[in-house]
Amino acid sequence: MVPGVRHRQLVCTTLAHAAGYMADTVLYSGGTVVLHDDFDPAEALATIERERITALFLLPPLLYQLMDHPNRPGTDTSSLRMLTYGGCQASPARLADAVRAFGPVLVQGYGQNEAGGISVLTPEDHDPERPERLRSAGKVLPHVEVAIRDTDGRDLPPGEHGEICVRSAMIMQGYWKQPELTAEVLRDGWLHTGDVGFLDDEGYLTIVDRLKDMIVVVGGHVYTTELEDLLNSHPQVLQSAVYGVRDADRMERVHATVVRTPGGDVDAEQLRAMVREVRGAMYEPARIAFADALPLTDAGKPDKKELRRRAEESGAAAA
Repeated sequence: MVPGVRHRQLVCTTLAHAAGYMADTVLYSGGTVVLHDDFDPAEALATIERERITALFLLPPLLYQLMDHPNRPGTDTSSLRMLTYGGCQASPARLADAVRAFGPVLVQGYGQNEAGGISVLTPEDHDPERPERLRSAGKVLPHVEVAIRDTDGRDLPPGEHGEICVRSAMIMQGYWKQPELTAEVLRDGWLHTGDVGFLDDEGYLTIVDRLKDMIVVVGGHVYTTELEDLLNSHPQVLQSAVYGVRDADRMERVHATVVRTPGGDVDAEQLRAMVREVRGAMYEPARIAFADALPLTDAGKPDKKELRRRAEESGAAAA
């Protein structure tokens, strides 16, 4: 939390996630917590202005809704001191928009229930002119060790992609009554997060995918978040979700669902051409669908299982 500030926190996401941890900290420090039953961008904006909210946690898709709501330009959000986001990947282009909308108050936290906090991207790091920095999850926290390892358990140098492994006093002792799963993720005192990422020369950590979400295609792997970042960089794209769908031969094909900006008319072929030019044919989606909004899980993350189900149900994998 921001030192010296008596926080007034709005909680409009589940208390079982990061907002609940923040609420405990606010109450312990003598602050105030305002509770909403669910997230509604109009209600959240009105509450920020009325209650002079200083702290708020949102998953990126909800942050975009708050930022894009027509009431936002006319709402006084100047009381905000810390707008924390996390829980799933965020678009650098959209984060730059959020900094312009709310000011230098954004904070990204990366962590897991099994590992506690791992890294943080501070307000000072949220520079709209540095999209590569906005893509990162920030610097590793003090007293936390992070290693990037290949499938053989070897440490990789800066810039190379591998599994993010963590060691600290905050990692779990194990999963309750699941010794096999515990042995799989806890090895020699290191927690294997299941996230793929890399460290740069300055010590900033970037997450590129979940191991289970990587799409295995002919010629290599497609990291879904890298493709989402590229699609989101198009001026007529508000948000996207990339996922793998198996065809009749059980081969995974790259699919994307895109939310266009109001009045946007970019089509699938234009987006595929952009991907071919920037990332090559391997990253080119076999199919791009358009939607008014992405389905979200109860926690507020894009529901890729639902998108995959819709694609399979429509027979799009064989298209």
